[in-house]
Order: sequence, then C-alpha cells, then structure tokens
Amino acid sequence: MTMEHYIELVRIDGDWEGGHHGQYPKVFGVSLESDKPFVVTEGSGWGLGGASYTLPGLFEGNAASIFDRAESLELFQILSSAYHSGASDEVLVLELMQRYGGHA
Repeated sequence: MTMEHYIELVRIDGDWEGGHHGQYPKVFGVSLESDKPFVVTEGSGWGLGGASYTLPGLFEGNAASIFDRAESLELFQILSSAYHSGASDEVLVLELMQRYGGHA
C-alpha cells in the first residue's frame, strides 16, 4: 500500500509483548492529499501497518477504537462526537490540526 504524506497528530508509545513491535506506536494523523484524510498506524516492524480512512470509515472499520484509551481519550471523544454529528472530513481535519498543532 502506498501512503501519502501525512501529518502526525497523536502518538502513543508503550511497552510491547512478544517477539515483534506489533502493538506500538499507535499513531493518528491527517493527510491533506487524500479523499481519506485520517491516517491510523499501529506498530512498526511486523506491526499492523497503516491505512487511510474517511471519518465514517474510522468507526465502521473499527480503526478509531485503538484510541479509546486513557492516553488518547480526548482524541477519541472528538472523533466520536464528529462522527455522530455527521461532521465533514474537511472541517474535522482543520479542527484537529488546530488542536494538536499539526502543520502542513
């Protein structure tokens, strides 16, 4: 899969168990070049890799759930609220970049 350039907004580092880096880091970012602007990656090395989503896709594909945790609860609540209110991807991208300091 070819990933567009994206701006990392939230990174969760942590301890991992097992023989690979499949659990951390958990990263949420935005891509200004894609019709699926929300980028989620999990793990490095033999981890789960990453994918791009629309806002509905984050929830329908369950990708947003990895941020439903203490370290990123604010982000998850923003995403969830935007999803349930039917916010547009474009408006949410701008809001997240303002809140988390992403720069194009």
